[in-house]
Amino acid sequence: MTHADSRYENLARQALDDGAHYVKTVADLAHRTELVADADIYAADGTRLAAKGALIGGELRDKLLKHKLLRPAGLSFSVPDGAMSTSLAQQTARLIDGDACLRQLAERSGDALDMRHGLARLSLPPTLAFMLTVAREQRPRLFRHLLLVALIAHYLALCRGLSEKDTASLLVAALCHDLGELHTDPALLDPQHRIGDTERRYIYVHPITGHLIAREFAQFDPAVATAVLQHQERLDGSGYPYGLRAERIGTFARIVGIADVCASILDRFGSNERLAALMRLNRQKFDIGLLALLHEGIGHPSPAPAVPRSAPQARLQAAAGLLERWAEFRPALAGAGSGQPVPELAFLVERMASLRHMLLQFGFDPDSQQLLMELLADDPQIAAELDAALDEVRWQFADLEREIARRREVIEPLLTADGKRLLNEWTTQLRAHLAAAGD
Repeated sequence: MTHADSRYENLARQALDDGAHYVKTVADLAHRTELVADADIYAADGTRLAAKGALIGGELRDKLLKHKLLRPAGLSFSVPDGAMSTSLAQQTARLIDGDACLRQLAERSGDALDMRHGLARLSLPPTLAFMLTVAREQRPRLFRHLLLVALIAHYLALCRGLSEKDTASLLVAALCHDLGELHTDPALLDPQHRIGDTERRYIYVHPITGHLIAREFAQFDPAVATAVLQHQERLDGSGYPYGLRAERIGTFARIVGIADVCASILDRFGSNERLAALMRLNRQKFDIGLLALLHEGIGHPSPAPAVPRSAPQARLQAAAGLLERWAEFRPALAGAGSGQPVPELAFLVERMASLRHMLLQFGFDPDSQQLLMELLADDPQIAAELDAALDEVRWQFADLEREIARRREVIEPLLTADGKRLLNEWTTQLRAHLAAAGD
């Protein structure tokens, strides 16, 4: 285990043990609905704060906020009319009814009825139902995302022919995968908040926090907790929290991971054009078989006017500038006395090669731009397709910037002085590009 790995695990345990953000969220929920203590609630010093069955009213709510709890808050409460299996299935069915892409996904799953009602068969422990209720009532964006990921994971399970038992475990993993975010400062998760380098580590620990939560549910297959822990890992080693590669990433984690990204794209862009670009660009990061199944389900471009949303020529030239600068200093990103990039930078080298390859698929050559620029001016369909691809390129650049910041303390000691300087120059230019693009 590296120093960074140990630091993330310590932060995750601290977030769960302290529970300040989650207790505050639960206390806010208690303003709106009746909470019941599922067990005696003790402070860390052994003082009993509430007896089992007690209603959490105003006075008791204030008392809980003043104490560090002996047992994590998520394992101590229940709420009437919580997010139980039947209500989750009903809400999933409403999501399908309200979205053309999701309806198409259900129709192509081979069992549209199961896609709508499969969650109703789950047996959820009260503590998990309570945490999902907290997400539903206090973090609706997170709750919607959990349902979307479960829905997409269900589609992949049906296509893969998973057993009923494995499908149930996969759906639980999907519902749990981001519950660690309930222990993250909500301000850091606000889409309008620009996260600093120091703050990022609190985002990167959420799979570990979620894993610690999922382990408490002993009735579930251990693969559920493993999937929660690994859902941000990528086959090329570019994920987190441990940078696992290929065979070290479990099947459930692969499915939940790609469903997680797919759900974010559909929720943010409302279009599967962006998803098609993701598939072309990320073959090294995700299971190719799962990518193909998503392409069959919702990866076909939606009929739409062939009008680009922005000026792709200017965006293309900006991306070309970054690629050209990268080509200049990429040879310097090698360890002392070595002609090859250090292993810790392999993800960066591979991702930049993939970005260049994607642009080449559109006929773009950084050394010869004029022909493509003329074609874009004459053919709005090609311009619209390239515009969608450039959305993905920009997202990938933003992801690279985050990964470099996260790994900097590991990378820099392995580089020569010239390599450090050039990496700093590259990231400075990258951040300037993202700021101009609004990322």
